[in-house]
Amino acid sequence: LALTAAATPQPPLTRADSLGTLQGRVVEVTTATPIGSASVVLRGTRRGTATGDDGRFLLGDVPAGTAQVIIGRLGYRTDTLSVTVRAGDTTTITVSLAPSTAQLKAVKVAAAATERDQFRLSGTPGVVNVRGEMLKRVPVIGEPDVLRVVQLLPGVVATNDFTAGYNVRGGESDQNLVLLDGFPIYNPFHLGGLFGTFIDETVGEFELLPGGFPARYGSRLSSVLSVVPKTEERSGVHGAASVSVLASTLSLGGTVRGSTSWNVAARRTYADRFVSLLSERQLPYYFTDMQAHVRHRLRNGGALSVTLYGGKDVLDASLASFGDSTQAGGGQLLFDWGNTLLGVAYTQPLGARWGGDSTRVMQRVSWTGFGTTLDLGSGSLRFTNQLGDSRAWGELSRWRGAHETLVGYEWSGLRTRYDVTAAASPDPILAVGQRPSAASVYVDHTVRSRRVVARVGLRGETVTGTGWSGLSPRLSLKWFANPNLALTIAGGGTTQWTPALRNEQAPVRIFDFWLTADRNTPVARAWQGSVGGEQWFGGTRFVRLEGWAKRYNRLPSSNLFNDPDVIGDEFIVTTGQSYGADLLVRQLESERVSGWIAYSFAVNWRDGADGRFAPVQDRRHNLNVVTSYRRGGAWSYGARLGLGTGTPFTDVVGQLVRRRYDPITNSFTTGNLDVPREPIGGVRNGARFPLFQRLDLSVTRTKPGKRTWAPYVSIVNAYNARNVFTYFFDYSDNPPTRTAISQFPFIPTAGVSVSW
Repeated sequence: LALTAAATPQPPLTRADSLGTLQGRVVEVTTATPIGSASVVLRGTRRGTATGDDGRFLLGDVPAGTAQVIIGRLGYRTDTLSVTVRAGDTTTITVSLAPSTAQLKAVKVAAAATERDQFRLSGTPGVVNVRGEMLKRVPVIGEPDVLRVVQLLPGVVATNDFTAGYNVRGGESDQNLVLLDGFPIYNPFHLGGLFGTFIDETVGEFELLPGGFPARYGSRLSSVLSVVPKTEERSGVHGAASVSVLASTLSLGGTVRGSTSWNVAARRTYADRFVSLLSERQLPYYFTDMQAHVRHRLRNGGALSVTLYGGKDVLDASLASFGDSTQAGGGQLLFDWGNTLLGVAYTQPLGARWGGDSTRVMQRVSWTGFGTTLDLGSGSLRFTNQLGDSRAWGELSRWRGAHETLVGYEWSGLRTRYDVTAAASPDPILAVGQRPSAASVYVDHTVRSRRVVARVGLRGETVTGTGWSGLSPRLSLKWFANPNLALTIAGGGTTQWTPALRNEQAPVRIFDFWLTADRNTPVARAWQGSVGGEQWFGGTRFVRLEGWAKRYNRLPSSNLFNDPDVIGDEFIVTTGQSYGADLLVRQLESERVSGWIAYSFAVNWRDGADGRFAPVQDRRHNLNVVTSYRRGGAWSYGARLGLGTGTPFTDVVGQLVRRRYDPITNSFTTGNLDVPREPIGGVRNGARFPLFQRLDLSVTRTKPGKRTWAPYVSIVNAYNARNVFTYFFDYSDNPPTRTAISQFPFIPTAGVSVSW
C-alpha cells in the first residue's frame, strides 16, 4: 500500500496554487509615521510597487516560497527582508525604515523630447508640440495665450492683430478642430476673437496637426489643435495666481493618495480698462473662464477622467452712452458669447488580447454647448444662435510587434438654432432649427520598422438630412535615410458639415453663427497632400521643410448679398485650391536658448459664381522668429519678430449718394437728413494691404523659493510699426481721401504670477 501510494502521481500545481499575495506597510522606525513613495521590489526580479501616502502597498502574483524583499526610499536606509509567501494566501508585513543621509554625486538625467519621439515613431507630418512652460516665454498681449502662440507656427496665418483666430494652410478659420483634453470646443475666443479661452496655468502642452492627420480625426477640413490639461503629480494642494493688465487668474491642483489628480482654475477679466488704453470710450465688458480636470487611476490599470469648462463674454450697455440710439432713451445693447463643456473619458488596458502583445480600450462621452446673443437696442433687432453637440467616441487599440491597429467610432447629435427677431414684428424675421446626427467609423493601421513608419487609414461618414455619405482615405509614409534624417509623404480626404456663418471680409470676427449641412448647405470636402523632410542635429535641434497642396469641393462661403427673408441663401458654394511650403527651424527648450523660425509661402484662391477671388487669409509670405534666452540666474528674455506680406481686401472705388426728385424746385435733393453714402466696391479682394511687421519683447524675473514669484513686462510692437488694419474712405472730399486705421500700436503690458 505504501509503495502504491508513493507511486500515485500527485496533481500538478496550477498557476493559482503556486502564487500568493504580499501586502504591508512601511513606517518610520521611531515615530511609526507612514512613508509614502517607498519602493518595494522582489530581489532578482523586475517585480515591484510603491507605497501610497498611507505607507501601504500590495503586490500580487508573488511566487510561493521564500522571497527576498528590498524596501527603500531616498532619505532612509534600505532594508532587505526574507519573507515566506504562502500559496493562495496573503502575507502581511510591517517594515520600519531608519532615516539616513547620503552625499550623492551629481546625476544628469535626460529624457528624449516629445518631438524626438514624434520624429521616430509617428508618420504624421508637420506636427508641432509646445509645452505649457514655453507659453510664458513668448511676449504676450496681457497674458500668455495658447492661440496667440499657435499663430506663430508654420502654415498658420493670423489676418490681423485683433484676432486670436487662425487659418491653417489656406483654410478658413472655422475649419480647425479645437480639442480640450480630446473634447471639442467650437469658439475658443473672447472679446470678438481678441483673446483665447484657454487659461495658461491649466495647459500642460498643446499639439498642432496642420494636415495629414490620422483617420481618428474628422469633422474639420484643415487642422487639429489638441490642448492637454496640466496634471499635478504632487500631493497636497499646490497652485498659482497671476495678475495682468487683462485679467486675474487662480489655479489650484494636487494629488490625493497617489491615484487621483485634480486641477481647477478660474479667470476674470477687466477688459474695459484694457480697451480704454486704445480708445477714449469706455466698454462695459468682461469675460470669465472656469475649468476643472480630475483624473483617477484605477487599481486595474485603467483611468477615469472628467473635464469641465465654462466661459462667457458679456457686454451690457446703454446705446445712449455710445452716442447712438434706435429708440428713445438709447435702449440697451446686449452681447453675450460663451462655451460650455462636460466630458468624461475612460481608458482601460486589456493586456494580451486578440493575438496582440497589448490591447487598450478608450471611451469618451461629452456635451459641448455654444451660444451667442446680439441685441441691438432692447429688442429692436435681436440675433441668437445656440448649438449643442452630444458626442460619443470610442476606440480599441492593439499592439503586436511592429504593428499597431486602431478601430473606432464617433457619433454626434447636433442641435442648432438661429433666430432673428425684431420688437416691431410679431413674427420672427428668421427662425432656423436643425437636429442632424453624424456617424463615423474608422480604422488606422501603423507599421514601424527601422527604416519605415507607414500608416494607412480609412474613415466612413454619414450625416442625416443631407443625403450624403462618403469615405475619406488617409495615408502617410516616413522613410529614414539615417537615424537623424527622414523623408515623409502624406495625403487624404477630409470633410466638414458644420460651417460658421460669418463675413470673412470683416476685419474683426465679432459674431459667429454655427449651422449644419442640410439640403441647401452641402457637406464640404477637401483633398490634401504633402511631401517633406526633417533633419535632426543632436537631440534638441531640427529643421523641417514641407510642401503641401489642397483642393476644396463644395466649400460653403458666406453670401455677402443674402436676403434675410430667404432661408437657404446664407452661403454660396465655391471650389478652390491652396498650395505652399512651410519651413520650421527649431531649438527645443533648454537651459539657455529656445525658440523657432517659421516661414510659410502660400497661394490661395476660390472660384464662385462671381468668378475667382483670393480669400482674406491669402498671405503669400509669412515669417515669425520666436526666441527665449536665459542668461543664468533669475532673468529671462523673450522676443518675437513677425513679417508678412499684405492680405487681400475689397477696395472701395467710389461712393453713391441716393437722392430724390423735388417737383417744387425741379431738382434732386437729399433733404435735411444726413446723407447716407453707399460705398461701391471694386473687384472682390482685388487689393492688398501693405507689408506687416511687428517686434514684441519681454523680460521676466523668476525668484524661486517656497513661493516662486515671476513678475514680467512685455512690449507689443516695440518700434510702433504702422500696420494697416483697415481703410476709411471719404468721397465727399475733393479729391477723395483714404485714411488708414492701424493695428496694435506700441503697447507695454505687465503682470506677475506666484506659484507654490
